[in-house]
Amino acid sequence: MKKILFFLLISNHIFAQWSIPNVERDALISIYNSTNGIGWSQTWDFSKDPRNWYGIRTRNGNIIEINLRGNALKGDFPAIFSAFSKLQKLDLSSNQLSGEVSASVSGLADLVRLDISNNNLSGDPTSFLASLSQLEELSLGNNQFSAANIDAFLQNFSNVKVLDLANFGLTAVPQNIPNKPNLEILNLSNNTISQNFNNLSGLSNLSELNLSGNQLTQIPPEFSSLTNLKVLNLSNNLFANNYSAPLSALVNLEWLSLENNQISVFPAELSQLTKLIHLNFGRNKISGGLSSLLVLTNLQQLFLNNNLFQGGFPSELTQFSKLQMLSLASNNFSGEIPANTPSLTFIENNRFNQTQIDNFLQQNLVKADFTYSPQRYDSAEQVLGIIGNSADLTQSLSGTDYQFTWLKNLDENTGVHTETYHINNVQNEDFATYTCEAYYFKNNPNYRMEVAFFREPITLVEQLGTDDEILKDLNIYPNPTKDFLNILSKNYKIEEVYIYDLSGKLMISNNKTQINVRNLPSGAYIISIKTNAGIKNFKFIKY
Repeated sequence: MKKILFFLLISNHIFAQWSIPNVERDALISIYNSTNGIGWSQTWDFSKDPRNWYGIRTRNGNIIEINLRGNALKGDFPAIFSAFSKLQKLDLSSNQLSGEVSASVSGLADLVRLDISNNNLSGDPTSFLASLSQLEELSLGNNQFSAANIDAFLQNFSNVKVLDLANFGLTAVPQNIPNKPNLEILNLSNNTISQNFNNLSGLSNLSELNLSGNQLTQIPPEFSSLTNLKVLNLSNNLFANNYSAPLSALVNLEWLSLENNQISVFPAELSQLTKLIHLNFGRNKISGGLSSLLVLTNLQQLFLNNNLFQGGFPSELTQFSKLQMLSLASNNFSGEIPANTPSLTFIENNRFNQTQIDNFLQQNLVKADFTYSPQRYDSAEQVLGIIGNSADLTQSLSGTDYQFTWLKNLDENTGVHTETYHINNVQNEDFATYTCEAYYFKNNPNYRMEVAFFREPITLVEQLGTDDEILKDLNIYPNPTKDFLNILSKNYKIEEVYIYDLSGKLMISNNKTQINVRNLPSGAYIISIKTNAGIKNFKFIKY
């Protein structure tokens, strides 16, 4: 009898080809084939056991986790998940999946984590997901979903700790949010929420809240009850000044972003947030008041890029003993750069000249990273051109230390490498915007210096005029972009949006203020925005 049992055990071991059932392996292969597996960032080797495939975890002979986050999956949402009866975690986020969520997901009774955010999925997923009552993470954001009754849907998930409903078409904070006592992370970004903020006030365990891109003008007073909040993202809204009173109650905040608003003064309430480690006021209209930040002695990361600072390097920014990263890019700083800047200091697109940068590097400082290219010089300018006559475009740098390159329309190399761009016989196609790159290289025994100085745009025009005031509050961000392009429109109604490649081919057409450009090939594009007050065009880079 013992010999028979031993034989059966050996036989089972020899003839069991894979560590999981064939039905699960076949389902994985189906997912691979239907989502362009050969083009994935991390592919699968079918000669190996599935437990060794990228993103796959097994337990007791069944798959319990599929994590293919950001792995370049393309195609419709797979329709074969019912094969994974023991699946606990499914992450297909940050891919290029399209179509509607498959009904096969509804039978995954053990699922505790579902993340399908940042794809191109559409339709109403709630009917297929409502049965997944054990979910602790539900991330659906940044797709093209719509939901007929989001409040009724959310009441199914009493255990949820992470909830992502970004870009979900919400106009109010869902009513069933307060019924989530375990909720720790909530992402409601890129909606148009303007009401029901009282639904947030009872979330005593909430540690992270994202309300970026909601066109808010005031921080809701209900935020004062979120005293355990550690991360707050309020970027890409419409805050100006006198918006921030509830901040003073958030004494446990460690990470705060108010990037890309209309703020011109640091709020007084910041002085109460002494636990802050990360502070982002980039892309605002701030020009001073840095001394008010000195009470934030725990700061390690400070973003002040794309503001209105000018003059010498602020002495206040060298007084933060724990500061490790400082971004001052795209301001108007100039003068000498102090030696005791943080190890990661970004100063590109300022007005530092070659000598000032050289002097800084000669101090033999050991920097993990020091970005100093490009630097701007001169100012924006218009030059009058007359058809048939000559025209000269000039810039202030000179000498054999520089290699000059003139660019037309920001990125088209003209082939001209002289200090002055001379047009002998002006024609219609010459009316454009030009920049000049002055490249400088120095190989020192202690450092290597490469820097490209760019003058501000100089435009050859048929008629001189003042800056265009039409649609001056209309803008786009971020630029360059990888995934989404946002339209900031404070005073205008967006009627139509068109994106063209540089050959004039129409690539995208809609009327949204956030546009998914993830599927565009890398390169330069033109976005034409039609509003109730007129049309404005921008050039942007997709990388």
